[in-house]
Amino acid sequence: MLVKLTNQHHMSTEVRNWDVVAKAMEAAGATSSEMYVRAKALALGKLDPMPTSSPEAPYSISAVAG
Repeated sequence: MLVKLTNQHHMSTEVRNWDVVAKAMEAAGATSSEMYVRAKALALGKLDPMPTSSPEAPYSISAVAG
């Protein structure tokens, strides 16, 4: 458990938020949606699997929010 807490400490706020979303969806058994696939990928630090409107935002659409 200590390793998990240490890893979360080093996560960015956005990655940590996606991790919370992914875990909540897993707990609810809601893992068959594109939103879950996106949340899980971003929580793991992978590229955003959903297309964005800006090539400058490969990891998250929040980068285009300004």
